[in-house]
Order: sequence, then structure tokens, then C-alpha cells
Amino acid sequence: MLINIAKLFKEIILILVVILLISCTPGLFQTQSLTYFFRSLGSGIYYLFQPQKIIIPLSNGEEVTFFSAVADELFNSTVIIIGSLVLSIVIAILFTYLFHMLTATLKKVVSGVLFVIEAMPDVLIVLLSIQFFIWIFKTTGISLGIYEFGGETIYLLPILALSSIPSLFLFKYMAAGIDEEKTKDYYLFSKSRGFRESYIFFIHLFRNTLLTLIQYSKNIFLYMISSLLILEIILRLSGIMSFIKVYGIGDFRILMWVLVLLYFPLYLFIKLGEFIVTKWTFGEVGDEGVE
Repeated sequence: MLINIAKLFKEIILILVVILLISCTPGLFQTQSLTYFFRSLGSGIYYLFQPQKIIIPLSNGEEVTFFSAVADELFNSTVIIIGSLVLSIVIAILFTYLFHMLTATLKKVVSGVLFVIEAMPDVLIVLLSIQFFIWIFKTTGISLGIYEFGGETIYLLPILALSSIPSLFLFKYMAAGIDEEKTKDYYLFSKSRGFRESYIFFIHLFRNTLLTLIQYSKNIFLYMISSLLILEIILRLSGIMSFIKVYGIGDFRILMWVLVLLYFPLYLFIKLGEFIVTKWTFGEVGDEGVE
């Protein structure tokens, strides 16, 4: 237990050090001064523990603390990111199951289509997703939150558009994991016992790929963050990336704390997911003893 706590503590310290270096390094390239860089590192450590002393001058002349300035933007982006991630997981599971049930010929066709989509730039995929949902609006009259009502922030369209890339990659990882699991003895044993494909998929195959899926969430998150900036610009959303664009350029303290607020919830999610899945599959990975 103590070893796990020590390992967790080391990981948190390492993450904070990396975030601090990422935040202060741009200043080194701008000033080409090691003195300024090390002074920034010292200030970064101070403001890491004293975030309430970061004062943001707003465009209306008012000065507020960092958390007061970023609260609404952080909430908007968090809703969009979490909504997109949940939707992506649901879509990926559904598509993986359907893909698993296809014939070998149809699987080749689907794989070919996915290969073409993967070759597209992330920005293009996001733009095509937005255009697709706008086409749905024009065809069906369903707004999908494309327009704002009463100045309220829209969520549905950004969530739908942002989920396109994570869904694609999650499906790719899950399909590869399922194919690998199908080469193991427990799958053949389950088939010989007459279990249905649906039962084998959800009870055994899917469960045994969850840990790998959670570990890939770090890569998925990076894709989502890069695409979120494009979405906020195109849809004129008030979000965390727009906040960095307006206030974070040239102020490493803001960039540092935004990275902390974005990354640590993901880190806790991954650790919690790994713990739950490990407990769920403990002693059962491989399912050699399937009855």
C-alpha cells in the first residue's frame, strides 16, 4: 500500500515538473536568457501553491483572480470534453460490436474506409463533422444547438463534432484489442461450449480490452484538446482554449494552471479506471477457466 502511495506521489510530482517546464520554456526561447528561465521556474513553483495571487486584467478594466476569471470557460470546456468522451466511448463500443459481428469481406471494406478517414488531418475531420451536422439541421430542422438562444452557450454541436476523432481512435484500438483476444484459448473454448458471440463479446472480449483502452485515453485526450481550439474558434465558443489565446500568451502562470486543471482530472480518471478494471478482471484475464 505504501509503495503504491509513494509511486502515485512520484507521478504527481513528475507531472507538475513537466507542466512547469512546458509553461516556462516558451519564455526561454523568447528572451534567450537562462536567468529569466530559472527565475520563471522559481515564480512558477510559488504560483503553483499560491494560485489565488494570480490576477487577471479583464478587457473591461476589472482585475479578478485566476479562478474567478477562468471558472465559466473551464466549465464550458469541461462539459464539452466529458460529453464528447462519454459519447465517443458509447459509439466506439457499439461500432466495435457491430464490426465484430461482420463477415471477413465486410470487415475489409470497413477497414478500407477507416484507412482513408485516418489519412485526413484532424482539423478536416472536425470541419466535416460540423458540416455534416449542419446538413442534418437544414434537412430535418433539428437544431442540434447550432444557434445560441438567449446568449446561452451551446453544447450539443461541439460535443457531437469533438467526438468524431476520439470515436475513430477508440474504435481502432478496441477492434485491434478484440482481434488479439480472439486468438487466445479462452475464446475458442467459449465458442466450443456454444456461447453466443454477443455473450462472449461483452462478458469476456470487451472486458479484457478495457485496461488497454483506458491507457490509450491519454492519446485520445491530446487529440481532443487540439481539436477543441478549432471548435472554439469556428463556433465562437467561450472556452478554456480561447481563454489561453486571450490571456495566456506571454503569461506562463496562466498556461501552467490551465494545464494543471485540464490534465489532473484526466490523470485521476485514468488511475480510477485502471483500479476498477484491474479489480474487475483480477484473476480472470485470459478466462482460461470459462465455464
